[in-house]
Amino acid sequence: MNLLKKIHEKNPYDNFDCSGMKLDLQGWHSDSGVFSYLIERVKPEIIFEVGTWKGGSAINMGKYIRDHKLNCQILCIDTWLGGIEHWIQKDVKGKPWFNDLNLKNGYPSLYYQFLYNVIHSKLEDIIVPFPNTSSIVAKYLKTNDIKANLIYIDGSHDETDVYYDLINYYDVLNNNGVMFGDDYVFDSVKRSVNYPCLKAEACN
Repeated sequence: MNLLKKIHEKNPYDNFDCSGMKLDLQGWHSDSGVFSYLIERVKPEIIFEVGTWKGGSAINMGKYIRDHKLNCQILCIDTWLGGIEHWIQKDVKGKPWFNDLNLKNGYPSLYYQFLYNVIHSKLEDIIVPFPNTSSIVAKYLKTNDIKANLIYIDGSHDETDVYYDLINYYDVLNNNGVMFGDDYVFDSVKRSVNYPCLKAEACN
């Protein structure tokens, strides 16, 4: 399946203006060895990444896929507008987190940084962006019967958001597929993951 043609009428990378931009892969745990470990063992043809930021982890996976000549694409699902924490919290120096969103005329420009990072890394054939909410994309995937063998959950850290991401994307996980995530150090994420029996089949 060609995800790019399935989702986009026009290639979002075509005619992108890269002038004045530079590589910025700032993120958290995007270089973890768990990505290549799981790709090697699961051997997915499709990966869903829920929460992408600037694309660091997707690019890490994409390079592994390219270097090992694997038949696999990564669908990056994000609004690129930031989570609630970016709008209400401040860093240790007292600066609002929304500064990280690189606002232009009050609107986040993270999506364009993501596109540049993918183009710079020459991974346009592997990484496919889907700029929308995780809930809408999950409905799209279900409607079109698109499933993945590997799903990475790293979007909003809000307790309710995490809970519904786990439920919604479990429904588009292939049998014997693997769902994994990040930021279990956050209490909100822990509570969501530890809810008893998200799905009967998912209980341990």
